[in-house]
Amino acid sequence: LPAHRVALPVGHPGPPLRARRATLAGMDSQYAEHLASLRKLMEEKGVECMLVTQVPVFFWLTGGRTYVPTIEGAGPSKAFVDKEKAVIITTAIEEHKMKNQECPGWEVRAAPWAGLPKTMDDIEAELIAGRKVETDTGDLSGDIDEMMVDLTEADMKAYIELGKDIGEALEEAARSVSIGDTEYKVSGLTHLAYNKRGIDLVMTAVAHDERIAWDRHPLPRLGAGTELKKVCMIA
Repeated sequence: LPAHRVALPVGHPGPPLRARRATLAGMDSQYAEHLASLRKLMEEKGVECMLVTQVPVFFWLTGGRTYVPTIEGAGPSKAFVDKEKAVIITTAIEEHKMKNQECPGWEVRAAPWAGLPKTMDDIEAELIAGRKVETDTGDLSGDIDEMMVDLTEADMKAYIELGKDIGEALEEAARSVSIGDTEYKVSGLTHLAYNKRGIDLVMTAVAHDERIAWDRHPLPRLGAGTELKKVCMIA
């Protein structure tokens, strides 16, 4: 099974982010099916080639993480797709990771660090070869969102597994809390429970006692007055 997942906010399109283990030699069937779906959409819409740059779409298509910090909307890698090629365009510093860990089964072309961004632009231009190129933020963005939420059997299995692990992690985090813990400590215990299951959290909300009623989105705090007295909320 994939070794890494990211729990996304409610309402986020597409399957949960689950990057594959580095030991897999080829493209996972779940993402091969997504690639085929994208190519079918491109054919129906008369699109010859596409560049995928956004983190959710990149993951849905490849199973790989293009971000470096999890807050990035777009990372240093892009995916190029036409009816024959499926290529990851990235920088030399990201090449090994993208080829062997994040996007196995994809061709990876890496641009030298010196000369960026032109060196990446040159790879794009070579692949595009003068054709009109679409992007995942362009005219097809709505169609892509609809395609991402049309879950395959493999996507549904991934969601079920992720949901089970999320429930177990939240229970473990709640049971690990002690009177006197600061909100930041509880946040750390929560991250630990999720991380040990291969899940990265985009954010955590923690509030103690009276603050539960005060703040709708309580970011964890540290210091005097944040220690748990009786009631802890983790979200």
